[in-house]
Amino acid sequence: MTSESNDREDLVSLEQAAEQLSVSKSTLYRMIDRGEVKGRKVGRQWRFRITDLKAYLERGPQAVALSTVNAEELDAFLVEEANLLQGLGATPPPLPKHAEMDEKLITAASNLFRLGIEAGASDIHLVPERDGVLVQVRVDGVLSDQLRIPRTLSPALISRLKQMSDVNPEERTLPQDGRIRVHLHANQRDYDLRINFMPTTYGESIVMRILDQGAVLIGLERLGMSDDDVARLRRWNSSPSGLIISTGPTGSGKTTTLYSCLSEVAGERINSLTVEDPVEYLLPRVRQTGVNRRAGLTFPVALRAFLRQDPDVIMVGEIRDLETAEIVVQAALTGHLVYTTLHAGDAAAGIIRLLDMGVEPFLVSGCLRGVMTQRLARMICTHCKEPVILQPEVLKHIRDLSHQGGYEVPTDAVFYKGNGCEHCAQRGYRGRIGLFELLEFTPAMREAFLRNASAEELTRVAVNDGMHTLVADGIRKAVEGITTVDEVLRVTMAH
Repeated sequence: MTSESNDREDLVSLEQAAEQLSVSKSTLYRMIDRGEVKGRKVGRQWRFRITDLKAYLERGPQAVALSTVNAEELDAFLVEEANLLQGLGATPPPLPKHAEMDEKLITAASNLFRLGIEAGASDIHLVPERDGVLVQVRVDGVLSDQLRIPRTLSPALISRLKQMSDVNPEERTLPQDGRIRVHLHANQRDYDLRINFMPTTYGESIVMRILDQGAVLIGLERLGMSDDDVARLRRWNSSPSGLIISTGPTGSGKTTTLYSCLSEVAGERINSLTVEDPVEYLLPRVRQTGVNRRAGLTFPVALRAFLRQDPDVIMVGEIRDLETAEIVVQAALTGHLVYTTLHAGDAAAGIIRLLDMGVEPFLVSGCLRGVMTQRLARMICTHCKEPVILQPEVLKHIRDLSHQGGYEVPTDAVFYKGNGCEHCAQRGYRGRIGLFELLEFTPAMREAFLRNASAEELTRVAVNDGMHTLVADGIRKAVEGITTVDEVLRVTMAH
């Protein structure tokens, strides 16, 4: 056999090469353009030598990414991270005197995690831009810029993050999800980082959600509910069966509230099951299941299996479609206490949302115990808190809103704001508290619902039955000096 025929047998197609490298065809085209993988045109088709593909795999994607790193820029970036950590009162981890490039990259990635944790952030964002990657943290629901990763450094750092989160480092054209476990020696606590990679015009956008098992506020008294609302929710929790819905946007604390409910009802005599996407915090005496769509484990599939697991209490992470809604309602009607979440603006809109999905009104009426909605509002920093005088038109506006929502602002009410200090990074706010609206499905509410009342009318009926609306609860907390009127209006969008 000639050397020419040997060479021909050594070649594989684009599809075969992509499969061998575990990347998509579009990613392989980009790797060819960047010179990371050698290929040749045979006629109009790309062909690849198996030995070249093996050489790339042996060298590794991280080694390829490291070739773009400017050593001086990496050192400067590490110094910038260290300065930010020192500004937060944290001691940066020491680096060996002659640390290798990859060792420095690991430290740079670890410093990003720690920067978010030390700042008390819920999320770390890496935003690709034309001249580099912007690092932001979300603290108390608000994003702020921190530093910028140079363009020469970002490919290697992102590749390192992918390796740490156990996703394909060469896949850049499809979204990917991973997890990273971080141990912070300073406080001897473990953190889970839920990380998502999303392709964009300038590169991959990365968001890391920080989950701290030790910091989650499990317990109804710790959420910021009024005594009346806690009593109302506990009355719902004591029901042997029925449906309890929590509504609100992503990141408003719905899951934490439902976990708090579960922690009260779960016990040795109660079989409690959850299906979540994903499981965020582990609860004692609760069997928790995470959705796995690739394996076919969806909310409906898990729910049907749950009903064969002899459950007493079921929590469903979210109702997203009619199929899930119907199984949830049937479970609540057949002797199970079911908790779930919906995306809706307020409690009354949550009830209407079920009807919009196609659930029959008489089924909803037969199982619903109550609907709550919530938001998270920033609390005034106690170190720089001071009284503020509201303009007469603003004061009248909030009095009207509060009156409509079931709360009367005292005539001698004093409002406050944070002036900004070193304790709150000059924000005037530190920490967050829940604002709540709990709509109980009373006989009056059931009558209004079954005659097809609008969401606005349902809210009025609920207020007459003793409910405080979301904005009224927020204004009450502003009167108590916990938050500001501006913050209440911002998070409730009641401008």
